[in-house]
Amino acid sequence: MIAMRMTDSNKFLFVPVLAILGVTYSALFPVNKMSIENGLPYIGYVFWFTLLATLALFAVAAVKKELPRLTWPHIRAYLILGTIAVAVPVPLLTFLAPKIPVGIITLLMVLVPLFTYAMSYFLRIEKFRLSGAIGLLLGLGGMLFVLIPEASLPTPDMVIWVLLALIGPLCFASCNAFVIILRPPGTPSLMMAAGMSAGATVLLAPVMVASGHAFVFPAITAGGDLPIVYAAAITAVTTVAWFFLVRITGPVFFSQFNYFIVLGGFGWGYLLEDERHSFYVWIATAMAFAGLAIFTRGAKGREVRAEAAAQ
Repeated sequence: MIAMRMTDSNKFLFVPVLAILGVTYSALFPVNKMSIENGLPYIGYVFWFTLLATLALFAVAAVKKELPRLTWPHIRAYLILGTIAVAVPVPLLTFLAPKIPVGIITLLMVLVPLFTYAMSYFLRIEKFRLSGAIGLLLGLGGMLFVLIPEASLPTPDMVIWVLLALIGPLCFASCNAFVIILRPPGTPSLMMAAGMSAGATVLLAPVMVASGHAFVFPAITAGGDLPIVYAAAITAVTTVAWFFLVRITGPVFFSQFNYFIVLGGFGWGYLLEDERHSFYVWIATAMAFAGLAIFTRGAKGREVRAEAAAQ
């Protein structure tokens, strides 16, 4: 079997793949809102779709003979990463789904690679890069256009919810940074994904019961079941695709995935909720995209120099 590799001559073929994956992942945010509208307790909802996604990941891992290992370093990684990648941010963003437009929530996801760089720098994983600093400042500057002008959001009281939603990209960025420290050497990516998802499921179970958010799945009505099935399918498909594509394209090229999450979020918001955004939000989007572009270009330049030095 010939391994697929991305080259300068075929990389344009991967752009539509990233677009489909980004738009698919962005659909998770309106599905989260659908779950709240159907009366599902948000912690219970996240538990059930994470459990279903975990079972799907375990099935793929079993076929590839990459089931999670159960040594202490592996278990520690699964639990810590499951907490900061799923158990904390996903219930939070689900809770906020009816309070913030879908497009605004997805816009925040552009900050994930920028926050990852900042955290990696303070953890001494990354060295200082001017492109990284400029990208981060542009991304944060764009968020100010969402938060400060009174006319930027549909109602001024959404500002506090947007600030709270920033915990989401901070958690995802923390996972990206800490996985480098916590991941045991030689652990395949699919094994880490299945273990992390299982860790999150284990952590969510007692919280669901203690919070009174427990419920039986499948429920009596399809309206309560469908959001869980949709979310589980989106999570499982995008997670598996993520690991395959990062291996083929590299993390820098794959970071363009974040553009399509935002565009997909705007599209879903318009189609499903008739969301219309202010001029300030479009300025924020342009600044965030510019920041990500500068960050990506700088990281790509560093990759090229590293490869040249290794030859």
